[in-house]
Amino acid sequence: MTDTSLILGLPYIQPSQAQKHVTHNEALRVLDTLVQLVVTDRDLSLPPAGAQAGDRYIVAAPGQGPWAGHDTEIAVLDGNAWVFIAPQTGWTAYVTGQGTQVVFDGADWQARDISAVDSLGINATSDSFNRLSVASDAVLLNHAGAGHQLKINKAAETDTASLLFQTGFSGRAEMGLAGNDDFSIKVSADGAAWSEALRIDAATGAVSLGQSAWREMLSGPRTYYVDPAQGDDAGDGLSAGAGAFASLARAVAATRAIDAGGHVVTIKLADGTYAFGTPMVLDMPVIGAPRLVIEGNTSAPEQVVMAGDDEVFEVSGGIVALRGMRLQNTSGGRPTVAASDRGTVALDQVDFASAGGHLSAIENGTLVLEGPCSISDNAKYFVKLTEGGSARMRSQTVTLTGAPHFASSFIICARCSVAQMTALTFAGTATGRRYLVSDNAVVTTNGGGASYFPGDVAGTADSGGRYD
Repeated sequence: MTDTSLILGLPYIQPSQAQKHVTHNEALRVLDTLVQLVVTDRDLSLPPAGAQAGDRYIVAAPGQGPWAGHDTEIAVLDGNAWVFIAPQTGWTAYVTGQGTQVVFDGADWQARDISAVDSLGINATSDSFNRLSVASDAVLLNHAGAGHQLKINKAAETDTASLLFQTGFSGRAEMGLAGNDDFSIKVSADGAAWSEALRIDAATGAVSLGQSAWREMLSGPRTYYVDPAQGDDAGDGLSAGAGAFASLARAVAATRAIDAGGHVVTIKLADGTYAFGTPMVLDMPVIGAPRLVIEGNTSAPEQVVMAGDDEVFEVSGGIVALRGMRLQNTSGGRPTVAASDRGTVALDQVDFASAGGHLSAIENGTLVLEGPCSISDNAKYFVKLTEGGSARMRSQTVTLTGAPHFASSFIICARCSVAQMTALTFAGTATGRRYLVSDNAVVTTNGGGASYFPGDVAGTADSGGRYD
């Protein structure tokens, strides 16, 4: 039988030992030191002044004075003398001066390693889902020499990796990869209904806005699609059929939320009839776009019918190109298209059906013929210019079917307006006055002659009007 215990080296009482209490008391002294081990400090290499009996310390290297040669050992003041106990690997001690627990690794005392714990609560309670829970006024994530990254990883594209901001544990804002690899930011007022404010496409880096916070900058031409039968105004309108908008008004609103960056923006209309109880007002240009193109079916314009109770389009800002559509209204004298206030309308492959009037421009508005057009029904006039309106129609063909009748005149130009109508080809015939020029307005045909415009009644120029 050995004289001491195997683990702590406590002295055994030997047979026939005299003064057995000495051995027993020594064993109790060691146990009293080590059981529920608590030390005051672990950073001192000299005994502190004013130490009291029973005070315990871990000796910091290099031990000095009474502690010399006892680095890392546990020093306990037993009466007036320091007693030392050498630690064994795995022993733990609580350091009251630091409020931390340390473990002896066989060479030195180290703060307890928490790298392999299942969960951790810091001033809070963790659980099986929130394995790390922190209750604190702030959390500092500092660098360890240079930069610092916070990484949030997910297993698959359809999973979520995000930062969620809450009020009363109810979601209010979220940013990250939510259900796909696009980066998005969304907000909620109640934690249930969410509105996406921004999305960055993972493949292209293109930015799209769910809400009008700032304008999307285009990197190329953009086409919005409109299909009243299949479209949905809640979508993005960027593809035909089910991906289209349901209304032209929604497509126009989408163009006002972008910066075209110098690229053309087109609204592509599906075949069908579009009814306008009130005019479609286009009073501002598309930011950064040379023009806005509204295009129907250029091969069969009659398949895209724009039917108004009054004017169909009022253009008072920027250049709007109308292509591949039939324009008509039920107004007694209002045009299907009106340009004003420096607004410009460019026309190509447009058919003009029954209407109060076909085209008008006033107060610096401009009409431009960029491609062949046709007239298939009656109106008071084809072109009416007044109050400084202008028209530029050159080297194009205007086809008239069924001899449409113009009750006022084929072209009316008044009050300082200017019409440049040169090298036009009119196929077909019409009835009514050919032209009416007055009030210092000018119509230039470059020698087209008095019968240049369609009609069966001679034109007139009076009150300072000039027809050339």
